[in-house]
Amino acid sequence: MMDDQPTSTRSPRDAPVVKRRRVALACDSCRARKSRCDGARPKCSLCGDLGFECVYTPPSTSTNIIVQKDYLQDLEGRVKSLENSLSTVRDNLSGLSSRVEQGYEPKNITARVEAPRPESIPDLAGTEDSVDGMGTVRLAEEEDSGFFGPSSNVAFLRHLTRGIINSGKVHGTLSASVSDTGACEGGFVNASRPPSPPARHENRQFKRNRESIFTLPPHKEMLDLINTFFSDTGLLFPYIHPSTFLENYHQMVRENFKRVRRTWLGLLNMILAMSTITRAPGRTDAGTRISESDVFYQRGLGLCGSEILRGTTLEVVQYLLLMGQYLQGTQKSVQAWTVHGLAVKAALQLGLHSRAASKAFSSLEQEIRKRTWYGCVVLDRTLSMTFGRPSAIPDNYVKLDLPAMNGSMDTSSMRDNDTSSLSIAFFNSTITLYKQMWNIIDILYGQNLGCDALLSVSEIVAHVFSVEQHLFSWEKCLPDSLRLVSPASIREVIQEPTNDFQSLSWKFRVILTLRYLNLRVLLHRPVLVRFIDACGGFQPDPQELKLLQQIGLNSMQICADSAMEIIDIVYEVVQESERGQNLLGAWWFSLYYTFNSALVILSTLWVSREENITGKPMDSLVNKSRPYPCRAITALLKLDSGNRMIDRCRVYLEQFTNTLNIQGEGYMDANSMSAQQFGYPCDGTVAQPTDFDFSPLGMEFGEFMVDGDLLALVNRPEPLGTTGFTSNLT
Repeated sequence: MMDDQPTSTRSPRDAPVVKRRRVALACDSCRARKSRCDGARPKCSLCGDLGFECVYTPPSTSTNIIVQKDYLQDLEGRVKSLENSLSTVRDNLSGLSSRVEQGYEPKNITARVEAPRPESIPDLAGTEDSVDGMGTVRLAEEEDSGFFGPSSNVAFLRHLTRGIINSGKVHGTLSASVSDTGACEGGFVNASRPPSPPARHENRQFKRNRESIFTLPPHKEMLDLINTFFSDTGLLFPYIHPSTFLENYHQMVRENFKRVRRTWLGLLNMILAMSTITRAPGRTDAGTRISESDVFYQRGLGLCGSEILRGTTLEVVQYLLLMGQYLQGTQKSVQAWTVHGLAVKAALQLGLHSRAASKAFSSLEQEIRKRTWYGCVVLDRTLSMTFGRPSAIPDNYVKLDLPAMNGSMDTSSMRDNDTSSLSIAFFNSTITLYKQMWNIIDILYGQNLGCDALLSVSEIVAHVFSVEQHLFSWEKCLPDSLRLVSPASIREVIQEPTNDFQSLSWKFRVILTLRYLNLRVLLHRPVLVRFIDACGGFQPDPQELKLLQQIGLNSMQICADSAMEIIDIVYEVVQESERGQNLLGAWWFSLYYTFNSALVILSTLWVSREENITGKPMDSLVNKSRPYPCRAITALLKLDSGNRMIDRCRVYLEQFTNTLNIQGEGYMDANSMSAQQFGYPCDGTVAQPTDFDFSPLGMEFGEFMVDGDLLALVNRPEPLGTTGFTSNLT
């Protein structure tokens, strides 16, 4: 039967039909030949047989996701490259941890790496610049320019040199710049910039240590420097919380610095640098202190060279702020100004100036943010005054309450509450005093813009009287522990033994007094400048001159008295041993106040010789102030030993005093004190230091700029029988 027929005998047409597999994408060659492509990868069968290149190009309208093998291979290569990079980073981090652990104790250091220089701000790494932190500009062939406005001593000294040369009492050629009135009120001043930094003699040990930015001193030495900072600079500017910093430090020690932030390590190095450079003179030579502190500065810069441009944390702002303070005492004023600008921008970026922005933080963090902001404000006022440049923080930006002590600010681990309270009171007194500095620069110096027209004599005196009332109110509100001092009282306290708290109180009082007196000099200096201009023939209006004689002499007297009191205070302190030296703050501010005051005295003595300008004899003022230029020189001679910046100032004052022939024939008169009473001859017999290069003028000095005007004065040709200029001081 047909049903019994075996299956194998069925007809082929009865077998199931196998459908051809559809290929989603044919290769380019098969599509061009209109051949059936089997879609094999990487080559289809036909291309393989014919030896053609087989490429699959998906159509642009295709919605199917077709991933080519070469694309996958490229992705695999990129992933492998990333894995290799991560492996390299992991190895570097392991090496970093190892170097930090080895650098913690110098005896364990076996290998060192070269410190990377931050490429973003390369000038910050230089050991010296043409302009130092107090405004010195050297004279050399290669020149840069820098603006020094009306409040700077550059502008003040230009008034003095212009007046002396134009008075007709000296012989020499008047340069064009001297007759330029605008330049005296602020402008671009030429500054030298050597083609390459001069070689400096440094301790080889510290030069080797600079090769590693991760090297740290031994634990005991480092802890001593930290404690020194928080018992000195940290009390004067209390924007770094000592308990928090020490807690982080001890945690880093316990963990062998394995998880240390670069910014925190940079801040630590800046604290070590500040502690070293502000160490009381007498313990170590100035050159050694500066070299040692520069090692820590270079390490801190190497650690945070890139982070300082971002400035996204409070730690970075504190680092920048402390660096700006440090740079004031170095030959790096350009960097000081730049770093301060970065600190202010970073502070504004973090909202440290805003009460609302700080509400999200704890009470402790709010207080630290506030103190850091006021640290920026104080430094801003100082640099604005010194360089004569517009302030980076206008007064209407300063709206926060003053810093205060509260329970969250416990510092008992390092100091008692009385010391902390005194520190805050001193800081607040400085803040309120420097608010008046802002008013003085704003009103009397045209915000240091160098654009405003000169004020009349009556306007100057009216503004001076108004600010004097504010200063009187400020002084009246000082607590007893911060009352201003006199030179006589300093002499007494140095001789009497006191406890630590009383010594700290006296230190604050001395520093606050110097700041106050320097501010009074700045306040009354515009009146003195008008007298200087009149002596040089730059006061053509007889009515203005008459008014100046009637109401300006008292202001000039106050300016000179304040300058003499500054010199007396510094002189009395430096005469004593180390105990007396501890009453002063950072040495560069003592230098600034003393040098500035000496210039004011020299100007006053020169003006007083012109009775037709002052309107009456000034014998009393002359006899009182005549010894003070030499007294200032003596104070600088004993302020520090081996300090190049101080030596430049001292040599400059000595030569300027001799040039003006201030002592005169009657200098040894019985009615005046002799220079020899101060232990200084003031006759050019003291040897000039030889460990630094002098400018063509024959000197470099650490706070102000002298350009060709004074060069013409000092190097003028002397006619036969002429010594200095004819003077009524004798």
